[in-house]
Amino acid sequence: MMEQSIYILLSIISFKSIIWVVLGVTLGIVVGAVPGLTATMAVALLLSVTYGMDTSAALAVLISVYLGGIYGGSRSAILLNVPGTPSSAATALDGFPLAQKGEATAASLVATIGSAVGGLIGVLILAVAAPVISKGALKIAAWEYFWMAIFGIAISANLSGKSVVKGLVAGMLGLLITTIGLDPVYGGLRLTFGSRQLVGGVSMLPAMIGLFGFTEAICAITSKETTQKICNINNKESLIRSFVYASKKIVKLPKLTLISSVIGTFIGAVPGVGPDIASWVAYDTAKRKSRNKEEFGRGSYEGLLASETANNAATSGVFIPLLTLGIPGCAVSAVILGGMRLHGLRPGPTFFIDQKQLIFYIIGILVLTNIFIIIIGTMCTKILSQVIKVQYGIIMPIVIVFSVIGSYAMSYRSFDIIIMFVFGLIGFCMRKANMPVAPMVLGLILGDIVETNFRKALIVNNSFMPFFTRPISLSIVIIMLILFVYPIIKQRFFPAIKK
Repeated sequence: MMEQSIYILLSIISFKSIIWVVLGVTLGIVVGAVPGLTATMAVALLLSVTYGMDTSAALAVLISVYLGGIYGGSRSAILLNVPGTPSSAATALDGFPLAQKGEATAASLVATIGSAVGGLIGVLILAVAAPVISKGALKIAAWEYFWMAIFGIAISANLSGKSVVKGLVAGMLGLLITTIGLDPVYGGLRLTFGSRQLVGGVSMLPAMIGLFGFTEAICAITSKETTQKICNINNKESLIRSFVYASKKIVKLPKLTLISSVIGTFIGAVPGVGPDIASWVAYDTAKRKSRNKEEFGRGSYEGLLASETANNAATSGVFIPLLTLGIPGCAVSAVILGGMRLHGLRPGPTFFIDQKQLIFYIIGILVLTNIFIIIIGTMCTKILSQVIKVQYGIIMPIVIVFSVIGSYAMSYRSFDIIIMFVFGLIGFCMRKANMPVAPMVLGLILGDIVETNFRKALIVNNSFMPFFTRPISLSIVIIMLILFVYPIIKQRFFPAIKK
């Protein structure tokens, strides 16, 4: 046993493994930071490259690109208010305002350190509690998936500033948009208006790029005030001092870091959910528990840390159902599962017995990747932070170009560029009406989960009662009621109590 442990440790820290991890993290950060180039795309494109590698090297590359890509999305979210990945959409809410205040370097380093810490805590939970969590995830069926998605839409109301109604309207609008295309059960066409391009529905990636990237470009071009803020950013702080400053910020928030990591890991362990939703749930939880709620959305390190800690913790959590049940936790882990099968591996209930050495190797690579996220992420922080010093008249056209390229690159459809432009205009109109964009994005992400699981549940049991009688479903409903009713009761009957 001791000899096997030493062999696995040497394999993890070998020169070859370290080189693959460094290359993978670097590539992942670059891909994640460029709007439109997702971690899913990068891992999928690398499958053919890793086919000729040995199993350990292939896993090291795929895992490191995945984690690096999820973390890399925070860079464009902080610097340009354009989430590089869907999981960094919540990061943009506070990351970009911090950059506007001249704290881009510190914000990037808080995201870097928080991502690595969240990932390491997630790995620890994966190593210790994988069998227990996987059994819990196995009990979740269509009824619970439906309520979890509705819970996500409910969360959007609390991310909507002063107007809960506008937040819910935006979230429901996102749900409505997901109904465009083929009916998932009967195959009929809905809301396509005769367009063949809409048969497959509205592509999420171009829509998100439009809502965030193109909308930001339009708002910046049409607003002299915004241009002035960006051009006057002060970012002269040294990297070492910024690193110390960011570390102190995180050290002062140990409870937030731990809670966000646990939330991210557990949500990541639920098949089909992944880092996207984990970041929103952790962000909302942080906002509820914070003493400085008014800072959220205006440059809160708490919100930034919660989002980035949770989404990277979720990258470890997705491996729990993947390794123990053979069920991918998100789109990227589904691609990784395909890569494992290419190399003759069959994750499932017996995987911990048949491939115990490989399990420990995967856990070791996850740890090594998170360590290099801190190293590589810190080294490139100052370079990427210089992006915000470029004149606005130069950088906004670049954002528009990247938005167009990113929208086209996913499926090579010119129609996706049109979708991006349309959603950019929608986002611009929503900004003018003081309607938050984030809930709509959440609706776009959760729409398919809501409809598919609702209809599955009714097909299995032609009754609405299981939605309220199953223990887990009932628990989620009660939690939602408490979260919505408690603030109303508190405000009406206990107005003197400080938030």
